[in-house]
Amino acid sequence: MRKRSKRPRPALWVATATAAIALSLLACSCSGQVSVAKVVRGPFHIKIHATGQLQSAASLYVGCPSVEQIWQYTISSMAPEGKTVNKDDLILSFDPRELMQRLQLKQSELDTGQKELERMRLQEQQTKEDVALQLEEDKVTSQKAVRKADYPEGLIAANELQKRQMERELASLLVKLAESRLANQISGMRSRIHIQETKVRLLKEAVDRLMRDIQKMNILADKPGIVVYTVDWDGKKKAVGDMCWMGMNILELPDLSRMQMKAVILEVQAGRVATGQSAEVRLDSNPDRVFKGVVISLGRVFRVKSDSQPAIVFDALIDLTESDPGLMRPGMAAGVDITISSKANVLQVPEAAIVYHENSTAVWKKKVFSKELTTVTIGTRSSGMVEVLSGLKENDKVVIRGGAGEGGR
Repeated sequence: MRKRSKRPRPALWVATATAAIALSLLACSCSGQVSVAKVVRGPFHIKIHATGQLQSAASLYVGCPSVEQIWQYTISSMAPEGKTVNKDDLILSFDPRELMQRLQLKQSELDTGQKELERMRLQEQQTKEDVALQLEEDKVTSQKAVRKADYPEGLIAANELQKRQMERELASLLVKLAESRLANQISGMRSRIHIQETKVRLLKEAVDRLMRDIQKMNILADKPGIVVYTVDWDGKKKAVGDMCWMGMNILELPDLSRMQMKAVILEVQAGRVATGQSAEVRLDSNPDRVFKGVVISLGRVFRVKSDSQPAIVFDALIDLTESDPGLMRPGMAAGVDITISSKANVLQVPEAAIVYHENSTAVWKKKVFSKELTTVTIGTRSSGMVEVLSGLKENDKVVIRGGAGEGGR
């Protein structure tokens, strides 16, 4: 008689399948390829990301001095970046050779002018004395002529008396002429000496100004601080031997207790940024720490970011509510997330949970022992999160890749 074969019991089959699915899910979870996140409801902050550099809110900027008739300078020395300096320490100097050449020329002109002034004074004094002597001689001659002409008419011939009277009048005219000549000589002497003295004074002022300008080429620290090199519009720092122009900042002595960030905003996002918006700043060197801030000003013009990056951008200044002098330095690279708007009570999931399936968006919704592809309608995206308009409810669990972890952000 044939034996009837036994069929597996349904309960055992179900248990076996369940165990297999559980082991499969556990293996996937342990492999790190997928993870699970919870659908959460809460505030949804719409942010834009930008990059930039730190700067001090109260820095002493040092650059090219203001020197007459010089617009281009050559850097001859710079204090090392990061060096702590004291007040009156030399921190920056420029090549003074052009000013030295001007000084030599003006000094030579001044020496010549001073010698000419001394010669002119001696000559004018000698001329004055000669004219004065001639006046005295004319006065003596006039007195003699007066005495000769002072005779009664009956004692000498009429012709002789008339001759003496004419000589007296001539001598008197010569005295007046000599007096006028002396007065003119004194007046002219004063004018000529004054003109030469003015020339010498102007040359002396030019020499003194050039000496002060030469001193300006050596710049001393007005206060203690740390030397930080500033960057130009192309993001480059100056070095010894480089050319620079009047008004250009070369380095700074920053106040590290008050820091700001100068962020570079792309043109397409310009209309979304406004003053008063909150911001979160992260240093590239320490991205785990967040520094709170607020946008306090926006650039007035758009510009090209750099020669190597021709994107059109504008600047935004973010004031940090806290600073770390031990960590922060001007010029450090940083990223910022600026909150441009917020929504309350928004259903949201990590952006990594979204998949695209047949011209629609969906998520893998986690069941107890399986996952189900569920179509969802999404809204705004921001900072790695996506607004869910329909298809999910709060506390649903969805499968994501990359490991955002359960619970969402």
